[in-house]
Amino acid sequence: MMSHEQSSELEDATLVEQAIEGDEGSFEILVRRKTSKVYGHCYRLIGNAEDARDISQLVFIKLWENLEKYDSSFAFDTWLYRIVTNVAIDFVRSRQSRETAVKASLRLVSDSSEAEQPLSLQRQEIEQIFHEIAEALSPRQREIFVMKEMEDISSAEISRILGCRESTVRNHLFNARQTLKEELYRRYPEYAQLWEGRP
Repeated sequence: MMSHEQSSELEDATLVEQAIEGDEGSFEILVRRKTSKVYGHCYRLIGNAEDARDISQLVFIKLWENLEKYDSSFAFDTWLYRIVTNVAIDFVRSRQSRETAVKASLRLVSDSSEAEQPLSLQRQEIEQIFHEIAEALSPRQREIFVMKEMEDISSAEISRILGCRESTVRNHLFNARQTLKEELYRRYPEYAQLWEGRP
């Protein structure tokens, strides 16, 4: 029988295969291995720790229920992100309150140096501003913005995760950036200088 240490070194696809065959220990290893990644992605999308934990649990339930559908010709993380995407977007669509709006757009000002930012503009204030303006994005725009700008996932990989063309990813990303910029100027014109010098 394979030890826990040996199992933890196995490839994701092998763990999936063993889990499908009834080895619950392999699935537990897979869950432990992916929990941080899944939770982090959910939190960036939702902006609420409790909701992100709930969504993460739903993701692993979905994962367990759909293990046999995994195609090992694709990277496991690509398939996992697809499940996370579907569960998280469903959650976002089902909630209309500001508390569930994603904070992903904080990245828009993260490149600005402290010297370039007004002294009164504290990190918490920035988060609140972008928490609000990100509500203008569609669930799909939020998802793509988070993966591209917050998690540095390539457009090609995002297209595989979402099952769409890479040009579609670029279009959504472009529209998301434009929408966020317009919302910033509309709601908080006093911070418009934060956009100076950005592409």
